[in-house]
Amino acid sequence: MKAILAAVFAVLIGLAFSTTTFAQATPATPPPAGGEMKKDDGKKGEKKEMKKEKKAKKKKDEKEKEKK
Repeated sequence: MKAILAAVFAVLIGLAFSTTTFAQATPATPPPAGGEMKKDDGKKGEKKEMKKEKKAKKKKDEKEKEKK
């Protein structure tokens, strides 16, 4: 009887370690749709806009100083 229980226990332990875990069973998430964005795509336009804003602010400040 002890031998049969030991064999069943050994089989259960073997099955526990041979099956996949939850992390292994779930498929990896696919990459997001769409192409890769280049580093310079959005930044060039933003830099130009910031420069324009600075120039406009500078001109506005100069006009205010002239008025005073």
